[in-house]
Amino acid sequence: MTQVAGEPARRRDQAGQPDRGGQPDQAGQLGRSALIALCVTAAYAIGSGCAWLLFHASAVGAVFFPPAGVTLGALVLTRRRHWPWILGAVGLTEFGIDLWQGLGPLSALGFALTNVVEPLVGAAGLRWLRPGRIDLTRYRDAAAFLLYPVGIGPLVGAVIGATTSAVSTGGAWWPALGRFWAGDGLAVLTLGAALVGLDAIRGRVRPWQLVRGGTALAGTGALTVIGFWPRELPLAYLPVPVLLAVGFRGRVATIGAAGFVMAFAANLLSAAGHGPWSVLAGQPRLEAASLQVYLAVVVLGAWALAIAVAERDRAQAESRREVAARRRLQALQDVTAGLATAATSDQVIRVLVDRGVGLVADHGAVALTDQAGGSVRSWPTAALAEQVAGGFATFPLDGSDRLPVVDVIRTGRPVQLPTLAALDARYPVLADAHARTGTRSLLAVPVKVGDRCLGALAFAFRRDDAITPEVVSIARTLAELAGQAVDRATMYESEHAAAHQLQRALLPQISPDLPGVTAAVCYRPAEHGRDVGGDWYDVFELPGNRVGIAVGDVVGHGLSSAITMGRLQQSLRSVAQTGASPVEVLEALDTACQTIDGADFATVGYAEYSPTDRVLTYACAGHLPPLLVAGGVSRYLTDARSLPLRLTAQPRTQAQIAVPDSAMLVWYSDGLVERRDQVIDAGLDRLGRAAAGLSGTEPQVWCDRLLDAMTDGQVITDDTVVACVHLDGLPTGTDGSPVLRLTLTSPADLSAARRALRDWSAGNDLTPDQVDALLATCNEALINSLEHAYHGRPGGPVALQVMLLDRQQVRVEVTDRGHWRGHSHDGSDRGRGLDLINRMARRLVLDLSGAGTRVTITLPGQ
Repeated sequence: MTQVAGEPARRRDQAGQPDRGGQPDQAGQLGRSALIALCVTAAYAIGSGCAWLLFHASAVGAVFFPPAGVTLGALVLTRRRHWPWILGAVGLTEFGIDLWQGLGPLSALGFALTNVVEPLVGAAGLRWLRPGRIDLTRYRDAAAFLLYPVGIGPLVGAVIGATTSAVSTGGAWWPALGRFWAGDGLAVLTLGAALVGLDAIRGRVRPWQLVRGGTALAGTGALTVIGFWPRELPLAYLPVPVLLAVGFRGRVATIGAAGFVMAFAANLLSAAGHGPWSVLAGQPRLEAASLQVYLAVVVLGAWALAIAVAERDRAQAESRREVAARRRLQALQDVTAGLATAATSDQVIRVLVDRGVGLVADHGAVALTDQAGGSVRSWPTAALAEQVAGGFATFPLDGSDRLPVVDVIRTGRPVQLPTLAALDARYPVLADAHARTGTRSLLAVPVKVGDRCLGALAFAFRRDDAITPEVVSIARTLAELAGQAVDRATMYESEHAAAHQLQRALLPQISPDLPGVTAAVCYRPAEHGRDVGGDWYDVFELPGNRVGIAVGDVVGHGLSSAITMGRLQQSLRSVAQTGASPVEVLEALDTACQTIDGADFATVGYAEYSPTDRVLTYACAGHLPPLLVAGGVSRYLTDARSLPLRLTAQPRTQAQIAVPDSAMLVWYSDGLVERRDQVIDAGLDRLGRAAAGLSGTEPQVWCDRLLDAMTDGQVITDDTVVACVHLDGLPTGTDGSPVLRLTLTSPADLSAARRALRDWSAGNDLTPDQVDALLATCNEALINSLEHAYHGRPGGPVALQVMLLDRQQVRVEVTDRGHWRGHSHDGSDRGRGLDLINRMARRLVLDLSGAGTRVTITLPGQ
């Protein structure tokens, strides 16, 4: 007997506790109680009639008595307010049947009392021990059931029934006690257990389960009939395997029902003179009692097996739950660690999509609003069909179509839809998508930071009612972690973008009109999630038709490093423009580091290239060596190396190399060759091989190919600079005229030099004013070098180089290898030649170094 239909689910359980939610009206209570009493009366009468008519209770006295199970089940499954009605109906029914069977009023009253007190003691004792819902597959509940409903209750009833029987018939009391106890106990053990066990079944019973249960009952009945039909062939064990098989399923209700079928058929056949117990036909009371004991042992064995199987299944389920909980905890910790190290929005999203949403659901998506807040972008899990995901990649926040994540973002409240019907009713636009993905329930939770809603996490399941409290808890935890991570990533990306913009603004543009060279630079910042580095470069024109080439790296990251990098770059260019040699430039930067925050320990490589002489002079302060490539052969220029800025007390050095024809200089930062999983020499070797395999004279092509070859699709963990400079030969004027080059060893060579200058000027169509200016400035510069450079020493060479630049400007270089003395103080005009040149020239640069002196003069054009 199951719980009576119409009872409010919100009321307390069957333990007889007071109802909550208001008392029902009196008429309703009486009606329900009367209905229950009527059902119990009918079932009791049928069972009692079977005992009297089929099992010959009138002759035996105490046999298998199904009404005992009916009454016990009715009391256990109903509230205590119904008990008086049930017990009253049972007493009256039993009294009437006993009178109908010819018993006297006193005997009928005694047996009626027996069948009222017995179930009352059993049900009250069971409810006292187990006041909640009864699960007969649990040891405590089964033990309580066997103690009171099967043991003490039938024992009390047996005492009253045996006494009544002994008084009314004069029979022996002890045998009657055993018969009553065995018959009623077996009925409670089978039919009572079946009724109580049915109440433990939760959820909708599927048709195949009904078919399987019916098959078990039919098989039990058939095998019992077969086993108990022959008198001499012992086949009473045939239904036992069926009960044991049912026990393996862990269904006590089915075991009780099957046991009841077996007991009913066995008692019916035995009463008819069939089966193994027919040998006790002369002792019917012993036959009936021993048969009930045998049947009880069989049912108890199957029940014990069912309890063991159920306990094993519960232990396995609990173990699986614990394992799943540990895995979820570990996965949640993994997600937390991933979000903690994710610096950008893309990295946060990948952690959430790959490890977060899949931790909870069969599939789902992460949806975030854009910075303007007008649209939503979603990233689906891999399990979501591509055609469905593509249709919802980006959608407006204020669109007409209602979507779960949109509602969540708008309201800031979660959306929980446990069934497909609820899902399709609320979001019909997604019905087709749900059909294709198999979605049957959905949970969407907001991703928030404070009161701001940044987006939502959607968790979809391919089964109904999959959204448990545990799922909701994990989903909310993920959403909280996601909100913090997304907010942190957004702030980082803003700062990262600002730092990169500043860094790129501070890096110079390479002029396409550099004398004697063509240059290109590739600068690639680190992948998102890495701080801005301090890598920088510069390629610029120097006085004397030369070119400066610089590459450097500032220690540290972020905005401060970008600012330091810009100040170092400007300082290097300023010092180099004075004509300082590479070693002098680095020494000047050592000094400048004292006033530039963050410049200590920076690395710098600086080179000066003279296209006229095709000479490269270079020096490295802790920076990686430049790579010179010519004729398919690459070699690193490893001379003139010293420690980073401000780390050395030793004088710095520089080196020179004659540049072969069509050479390419490759200079780079450590981000190009350094990898965490290998020594830097391996990266340098790879760069050398990659550069040796290139050809052509386009620096930009070289930059692109080297960068691609060195990164090879790997994540760049540091900013990277690669500068390629094609070192051309002597430049020419715009009309193709050659450069005039002369070498003088004494003032006697001045007249020949003037004649050569006039001839060169005539060949390049210089104006008379330009010719006069050229002769005057060259004369003064040559005299200064010849007289001052080698004072007190044997005379040395003085080199003169004249070239025509664009816009008809003329550049003059006078170079010596001596050391000038101070100006003369003899009162003459000698020594004032530089002042005269400065007034006539557009630009004058005097480069004094330990290697000699260079005077560069640029005369204005036409």
